[in-house]
Amino acid sequence: MSEEDLTDAIKTIRTILTARMLATPVGTLQRETVADREARGACWVSRVVLPAPGETDVLDLIIGAVKGLGNGNKQYTIPTIENVRAQWTGHRVGVTKHEPEPNISESEKFFHLKEEIKSPITILYMHGGNNYLLGPAARRATTSKLAQLTGGKCLSIQYRLAPQSPFPAALLDCLIAYLTLLYPPSELPNASVPARHIVFAGDSGGAGLALSLVQLILYARKQQGIETPMLEFHGQKVVLPMPAGLAFQSPSVDPQLTTLPSWAANFEYDTVPPDPPGYDAEFPTDEVWPSKPPRGHYYCETSMLYHPLVCVMAADEWRGCPPIYMAIGSKERIVDAAKYFAQHVVTQGVSVLWEEFELMPHNWPMAFPSHRLSEKCYRSWAKACSSFADGLNIQTRGSITALKNLQERELEVTGLTKISKDEVGRLMRHRESSIRPFTGRQVDKYHL
Repeated sequence: MSEEDLTDAIKTIRTILTARMLATPVGTLQRETVADREARGACWVSRVVLPAPGETDVLDLIIGAVKGLGNGNKQYTIPTIENVRAQWTGHRVGVTKHEPEPNISESEKFFHLKEEIKSPITILYMHGGNNYLLGPAARRATTSKLAQLTGGKCLSIQYRLAPQSPFPAALLDCLIAYLTLLYPPSELPNASVPARHIVFAGDSGGAGLALSLVQLILYARKQQGIETPMLEFHGQKVVLPMPAGLAFQSPSVDPQLTTLPSWAANFEYDTVPPDPPGYDAEFPTDEVWPSKPPRGHYYCETSMLYHPLVCVMAADEWRGCPPIYMAIGSKERIVDAAKYFAQHVVTQGVSVLWEEFELMPHNWPMAFPSHRLSEKCYRSWAKACSSFADGLNIQTRGSITALKNLQERELEVTGLTKISKDEVGRLMRHRESSIRPFTGRQVDKYHL
């Protein structure tokens, strides 16, 4: 694909997404994107329900962190502790591209999935969609590819979606999923996975959610004064360790998205619509959005937008975080935020593998799976996951890969951006002050 062809394809995708997302109520988009569907091709998919613990420690930890990391003026909705839906994904050998999944039980599918595993690595995958769209079924191509390249398995979380279940419901679901990997109840088919073999992975907003989970663990460490904090989970006292590493593609570390300059500067180069949909008076309303009572953001109350558990770009403390792999397109609208975050955590002793891909838009491996830069990204993404789970000594390094010849040029991660912490804080305050609750305008009819 030439640069001209890539530009045309990006423009076409952006035009389609913009027309679709700005004219369709949130509930309709959710029903389409979270709906399960039959798995086909070279993947085993086993659907599972992770049971909610009877204790409240998981929720108490989050509530304590919201208060401890905030300024005392934050508003949020306390969620209930519920079962978490998820999907195991593994590579399936010897099938055609369109072959449907066999008509057997989910436990039998998981048995076959385990039989084909070549590595102990388990990837806990948090899907993108800015926490209001896209369930695990939409990421099967990605999780099955990672499973194939690592030889391991993926657990993709179908966390509760905003705006119906605002922060911290999704974070609570991800914490339960992680603890279930570590300490599975007897009724589940999977055995316990040691933290040293678990990698948090995700794309877009899923990366931000994974980093929020790391912030939560860091907070628990500080509060309890020990490296492996403890809590009650399914009737036993357990420890909450760090995973082996974090591996992200097109990571979104700012839920507001529009805070830093690249959001506007890279508009014509990216597939992302002009602005996050659903905040304009002309946007079609439904039973899901606007929320009741109205608020200014899908995911959380406006006062929470730059809380460290919501906007990880705003978090100061990252010492003790495991190594991070970040793959980003040089023309993504969120690239400034990713650069700032990577540069900030490196100064705190966190190892970062930064891979930038020339002219690539948001989530390009999913939009253009057969592109050479997509294939390279998947290989690097999987290699990072395996390196973390193998316990290798990870040293910070950065690179950018050219579109035409795939040649890599080194980048200094501590020099990715000149945007300062003070400037980021100023821009955050400016954005927060401009946000108003969305009340919507009732639209009787809309065109799909």
